[in-house]
Amino acid sequence: MSAIPLHVACASDVGLVRTTNEDYLFVMAEQGIVALADGMGGHLAGEVAAEVAVEVAIEELRHAQRFGNMDTMQCLMHIGEAVERANQSVYTLAKSKSELKGMGTTLVLALFHHNHIFYAHVGDSRIYLLRSNRLMQLTRDHSLIQEVLDHGIFPNRGEAREAGVGENVLTRSLGFTLEINVDVNEATVCKDDLFLFCSDGLTGPLKETHIQQLMGREELSLESRARVLVQAAMDAGGRDNISVVLARPMLENIQPNSDFSR
Repeated sequence: MSAIPLHVACASDVGLVRTTNEDYLFVMAEQGIVALADGMGGHLAGEVAAEVAVEVAIEELRHAQRFGNMDTMQCLMHIGEAVERANQSVYTLAKSKSELKGMGTTLVLALFHHNHIFYAHVGDSRIYLLRSNRLMQLTRDHSLIQEVLDHGIFPNRGEAREAGVGENVLTRSLGFTLEINVDVNEATVCKDDLFLFCSDGLTGPLKETHIQQLMGREELSLESRARVLVQAAMDAGGRDNISVVLARPMLENIQPNSDFSR
């Protein structure tokens, strides 16, 4: 199995309120790897957690790639293990330095390989797929508001917010326990698919319909669309750090897009 090279564009901004950017993203376009993390913690700790998580996860995944061809199960196993190793590294570092106590981070990690995207995540940073001008969220947030919606306690996100359920309360993140449950999955890649990796600084202020509209502006380059997405979140009052990666797989024999079959 071979990696799918990517055409990528990245953009990030500190937002309108915070003084530091605790998001961290890293792309290896030729190797088909994308990672994005949204750190949290005290002075500089969130930045450290996000960077350590991304760097460790990517190194683990690159190490697995060096051993040659991987089948579907191996790809899923290695990408999940990469996130687990990232969690252990953040946890151990937080325990070893008092100034980093309590730090943590979200993480989304993806490998584009042999007409598929293999992805893993913890937290509320997201991966979206735009196909045939339809937007689909591939990841499912590990957050309190998502949990109450899944259990039918509130019919929609708006009513949950009105009842006081915080958007940014995570039920799962890296760095707080030595063991972590990692969600792993895969989807078929089709011709002209466009993937979005983002922190909640984008999805908090923007509705998905707006994100879909901006991602679908084919008259703009990917680089321009990434900047437009971040600016739109800023214009909508974006208080948090805002980070996006747009990734378009580059492979001639990818099947034409048709639906959201996975």
